[in-house]
Amino acid sequence: MAMRILDIRQRKPEVWRGPAWSPEQERANREWETFWRFFKYLYPHKTKVILGMLFIMVGVPLREIGVFLNRYQVDEVILNIDLPVDRRLQLFFFVFGIQFLMWIISNVSQITRRILGWYIDMKVTIHLRTIFYDHLHKLSLGFLQSRPIGEHMYRSTADVGGGLITMITDDVPNAITIAYRIIWTGIILSLVDPYLTVLIFLYSFPYTALSHYFYTRLQRVRWDMRMQAQYLRTILRDGIAATKTVKGFGRMRWSARRYASTFIENRRYWIKYRVLHIFTHQGVLWFLSEGVEKVLWLYVGYHTMTGELSIGEFSVVFFLARQFEGPMERMIRLIQSIRLQLVQAERVLQTLDVQPEISDAPDASTIPSLSGTIEFRNVGFEYESGQPVLENINITIRPGERVAFVGPSGSGKTSMLYLILRLYDPTTGSVLVDGHDLKDVRLLSYRNQLGVVLQDTFLFSGTIRENIRYGNLKASDADVEEAARMAALYDAVIAHPEGFERDLGEGTRLSGGQKQRIGIARALIRDPAVFILDEATSNLDSRSEEHVMDTIWNVSEGRTTVMVSHRLMTVQKADRIYVLDQGRIVENGTHDDLLSANGLYRRIWDEQMQLGTDVDAAD
Repeated sequence: MAMRILDIRQRKPEVWRGPAWSPEQERANREWETFWRFFKYLYPHKTKVILGMLFIMVGVPLREIGVFLNRYQVDEVILNIDLPVDRRLQLFFFVFGIQFLMWIISNVSQITRRILGWYIDMKVTIHLRTIFYDHLHKLSLGFLQSRPIGEHMYRSTADVGGGLITMITDDVPNAITIAYRIIWTGIILSLVDPYLTVLIFLYSFPYTALSHYFYTRLQRVRWDMRMQAQYLRTILRDGIAATKTVKGFGRMRWSARRYASTFIENRRYWIKYRVLHIFTHQGVLWFLSEGVEKVLWLYVGYHTMTGELSIGEFSVVFFLARQFEGPMERMIRLIQSIRLQLVQAERVLQTLDVQPEISDAPDASTIPSLSGTIEFRNVGFEYESGQPVLENINITIRPGERVAFVGPSGSGKTSMLYLILRLYDPTTGSVLVDGHDLKDVRLLSYRNQLGVVLQDTFLFSGTIRENIRYGNLKASDADVEEAARMAALYDAVIAHPEGFERDLGEGTRLSGGQKQRIGIARALIRDPAVFILDEATSNLDSRSEEHVMDTIWNVSEGRTTVMVSHRLMTVQKADRIYVLDQGRIVENGTHDDLLSANGLYRRIWDEQMQLGTDVDAAD
């Protein structure tokens, strides 16, 4: 995994507090790098971006030239009593017409540029959200499980949205517009009063320095505020997802107090940010701006009263001075605002920069239709370095064979399934399917031929039909119903008035057996060559477990089937049972063979049978 981003794992215990703030120069370099990386998302829309820039190039100078014509309009037309009234009126309406035409073209250009910006914003936002969500699905199971789900939710919604794309599609064009306006205003103002131009230009230095100082502190608070909001989202999600546990332990008030205290802490960060923001804008920068405005009044008023400026020049100079000073202030604030948005950009890139541990090799090939041979060749596996989970595994599962992995908790049986699914790669050795090393085949071409039933079948929001069709999105309604029949689910579904259109959203009550049968139907609808079951009946009562297992044995006939179970009653019919202990295969054979061997399998069997007898006696 890319080491440059692993700091987000190292911060796990204090996910809501954020990282240590990096030195100033390091942050400045990273800000520029982040900014330019996001610019690549504009490339597909380069034609519209260039068109928007052309509208800026046309609209801005026309607006400033139109203002400059006020000087001529006042001094040479309105106040020029030497010209006849008819001539003055002709000139007045002629200049006014030119100014009005310039104003129309300038405003149309500005509106069109904004519409283009909104369009680009929409397209880039959709694209970025899509690649972010797609990237999350490509990341390793270990990484996703090491981070709170609320973190991924917050980054994919609040961070990817919330002004991040507007930074590129709106703030940057605005910055270019303002910069272009500053240049044109500065040129025109310098033609009237170059000393005032220099004075306003020098004013920009203390304004920039103070803005940078306070916005850097706003950045720090904004980072902490978003980390705290992310933690708040995590608590909210956990509380809703674990509602049965919360109610079962009577922790409703405790959960509410926990959420409230976290929300209060979040508001404290928000208040700190707002106070600092107000102090920066309505305090320090406002005071500096007002001071400069009063100096401008004194300067222009003095030079007008001494006759150095005409009445027309007075109106033009003061307006242009404000047009020069105001945009400079806005430019500086806009640049600092972009720096604030870069906080979200950095957080998004933190996730996007995490490299998937499991991905297709550059020369990976599409695997043909599977016959179902699975081979573990000298396989060793570790989740953490130096802590082996599997050691020296060498087995071969033949096509159509039904195999079970059993053993004590932590023996490595579920890890065997993870390697077959290629959710992880072995630390040593190879896992081969039909003679192909899984590292050398395209993941999608392989996984599309697997049918997986997990311990807890996840039901997506939607109908029963949609949940079954999830296994094969191209399946017809007849295929869905046939899969339901194979999973012994059809009769139960049609017994309900809504049948296959029954919505499985919040509030729908399904038994554990019904959920697992939907999971089985979802796996069967893709007609898998390899059937994988991970504790598929562990959450069911004995009667439901027996019925579901009967279904599994029926539908697995002729398919390579690999199952994990801690209940030995469910694997008795397996063609071969592998017994694991401390990451090694210590026994293998049929159910009867292993009972006769009087090894670990027999001890587990006797313990479970004795436990079952005690439970029956108690009942």
